[in-house]
Amino acid sequence: MEDEEYKDTNPQRVMVFIDGNNLYHCLKEKGWATKTDIGFLVKRLVGNRTLQRIYYYNALPPGNTPRAEASNTYFDRVKKTPNLTFHLSRLQVIKKNDVYGTYQSYREKGGDTAMTTDMVVAAARDEFDTVIIVASDGDYEPAAKIMVECGKYVEVVYFSGRKPFVMESCALMRSFRPGYAVDYDSSPPPQILFKQNNERHSSKKPKKHWHKDYPPDDPEEDY
Repeated sequence: MEDEEYKDTNPQRVMVFIDGNNLYHCLKEKGWATKTDIGFLVKRLVGNRTLQRIYYYNALPPGNTPRAEASNTYFDRVKKTPNLTFHLSRLQVIKKNDVYGTYQSYREKGGDTAMTTDMVVAAARDEFDTVIIVASDGDYEPAAKIMVECGKYVEVVYFSGRKPFVMESCALMRSFRPGYAVDYDSSPPPQILFKQNNERHSSKKPKKHWHKDYPPDDPEEDY
């Protein structure tokens, strides 16, 4: 299902799970800010709802290289985001031999498993009403289905051209918009980005048309 209209009236509890490695490669593919401000991104996604927590997963490139140093610097900034839990996995070196020749590539190990586990456990513990998954990856479909069975609502933020169609049957599909990706060095001045997660939330379940209850944004387009 796709988002069609916007309202900003639902006080439901929201958790955001970000596959940082997937996010990085999608942003790089689009030519958008890869050192994106996670706090700003989450604010745009959550809107006026109550943020419970952000979970961010990524891996550090191996070795003492400029790329690893740049990643470390970025991760340090991500860790300072309010209400954020950072999970660091590892990159496995893989040797490839194809039409491009013989070269080394990397594959993240453990990040998607940790993210899947954390989402399902949080749903079982009733720690949120809605989960926002930032990943263009259909591998999270089994976890999404389990969370729906737990009575939770699932939103998937994906990039055009890499839409995980398998998720459509169990989640609201939200296209990642250029305005979501803001580099840390060009972010707005510091401000209160989130409602405190200890605020009392409504005892009412989200409305039937829950997928229409997140904040106003840019006109719906496929970027």
